[in-house]
Amino acid sequence: MGGYVHFFIVTASIAQPDGTAPMAEFADVFDPAGDPQKAMVGMMQYPNFVSEEWSHVLTWDLFVGRWIWLDGLKRGIFTSHSVLLCNLIGPPGLLLHWATCLVVGNGLPGNEADDLE
Repeated sequence: MGGYVHFFIVTASIAQPDGTAPMAEFADVFDPAGDPQKAMVGMMQYPNFVSEEWSHVLTWDLFVGRWIWLDGLKRGIFTSHSVLLCNLIGPPGLLLHWATCLVVGNGLPGNEADDLE
């Protein structure tokens, strides 16, 4: 559900004039030679960015990141790299977890509802 909220906010923001922060300002957040903290504070002037960022944090960092970690514990898979990437940029962390599952030979995670039967 949180993913849909995140997607809706991003899509609605793109459709509005000045609805998204300029890419140059967003790029400053990731520039280690500059002042990333100041750049992030500057991004807070865009209400759509704040809404999008909170939905991202709730969906990816808390729910998906936690699921990756618990799946790794349950199946004995190293997950630190996947959880970190999930917390940084979201979906690639989940893809990395799936790739890790395949590489270590555990296969893709199954549906937990199947375990209840």
